[in-house]
Amino acid sequence: MIISDINIKMPPKKKGDANVPPPFFGRLGSNLKIGIVGLPNVGKSTFFNTLTKSQATAENFPFCTIDPNESRVPVPDARFDYLCDHYKPASKVPAFLNVVDIAGLVKGAHEGKGLGNAFLSNINACDAIFHVIRAFDEEEIVHVEGDVNPTRDLDIIHSELRFKDLEYLNKQLDPLEKSVARGGDKQRKAEHVSILLMDNLN
Repeated sequence: MIISDINIKMPPKKKGDANVPPPFFGRLGSNLKIGIVGLPNVGKSTFFNTLTKSQATAENFPFCTIDPNESRVPVPDARFDYLCDHYKPASKVPAFLNVVDIAGLVKGAHEGKGLGNAFLSNINACDAIFHVIRAFDEEEIVHVEGDVNPTRDLDIIHSELRFKDLEYLNKQLDPLEKSVARGGDKQRKAEHVSILLMDNLN
């Protein structure tokens, strides 16, 4: 998925920081959000519970998860502890990871099938995704495609994400082309070139 850098600029805290450019992708902060994605009923909620020590419902049927489950996981770092001990700040804000268990995606989600656009919108709100693929044989565990095929399942997810990227790019492209045609500012022209390049990659 494309992570836009719109509205991520932060005001400089010091004069020396005034000329520091914003990140090209992502955002600034001490926490990130990672989404667990995959086809329905492949073990996403089980993995979420293991990673976060949560008790989210995990059952043997597709779309057991409808609304995303979210949990905050601390990210221990000896360097952070050392700096706090050395500089003795008035407050400590350690890094943490927001982990989101997102409902399963099916083929045609970009057209609204399954949980469709709601699923893809939940992914778009994440900084990164962790893709869970089923590679075990167990007849009692239902597979939405009828059989176990990790390569096919991976292609389905990637294709749906690409279709959603193209939809996003097309929405951004039209107003940018109008702005560039009117002689818009350099930043808008740079955005236009970047989007054209990404569009060609798809």
